[in-house]
Amino acid sequence: MAVARWNPTMPWRPFQQPWSPFEGIESLRNEMDRLLESFAGSPQPSGIRESVWTPRVDLLEHEQAFVLVADLPGMKEDDFNLAVQDNVLTLEGKRTFAHVENGHGRYHYSERASGTFCRRFLLSTAVNAEQITATYKHGVLEVHLPQAAEAQPKRIAVQASS
Repeated sequence: MAVARWNPTMPWRPFQQPWSPFEGIESLRNEMDRLLESFAGSPQPSGIRESVWTPRVDLLEHEQAFVLVADLPGMKEDDFNLAVQDNVLTLEGKRTFAHVENGHGRYHYSERASGTFCRRFLLSTAVNAEQITATYKHGVLEVHLPQAAEAQPKRIAVQASS
């Protein structure tokens, strides 16, 4: 039995490049964008589409409070809103860039996402809405949500019977 090196090219096209699963993904993405634009409308005149942007978030639970930390780079305090209702924390807003709004220039490449976002988090216990504090510094939002007194665990003293 002879061992032959495997060649991933098609036998009827021996001079083509070896097949790669990643080849053509960009063209597939462009075709999908073009297809979806026919349903959603044409892109903005600058050529940059507004997208659904999802900021990165951490939600921690401590013994007496929840802490939400969200990365919101390039935003101002007026660009996002926080709300708590029925144990659901909602963070929503819109990130825009000045050069996109002005319409000056032409993009050659763009990776920074802009657009609207809405994140909702179900909290496992009730929180005290009057004591919620939020700070925003260097593009990082930190929200402290103290648990309601009735939601905090209570230690029950057990007495020995004689």
